[in-house]
Amino acid sequence: MHSRCGLRANFARVLKRWRLEHHLNQKELAGKLGYGHSIVSGWETEARFPDVDTMEYIILYTGITPCRLFCDRADRCAPGQCALLTSRGEAIRP
Repeated sequence: MHSRCGLRANFARVLKRWRLEHHLNQKELAGKLGYGHSIVSGWETEARFPDVDTMEYIILYTGITPCRLFCDRADRCAPGQCALLTSRGEAIRP
């Protein structure tokens, strides 16, 4: 599938890598996050993208920093500066 933007592609790649490193299949990860298998599959194929509240939950569950999820150059992020603003305007840092 053609990438719609670098953000989606990086998110898909990082989430899948995390899932595989933790020896989970898509159905298992979906169950742990409270979603159906097709949702996780959609995230990993760039067909879907989570909303902010779902993204917050993914970040808190996996411990993956927002910088790592969204940027392929996350190694250049300054420590402590990587955060996601929730729909309530709160910053989360795993």
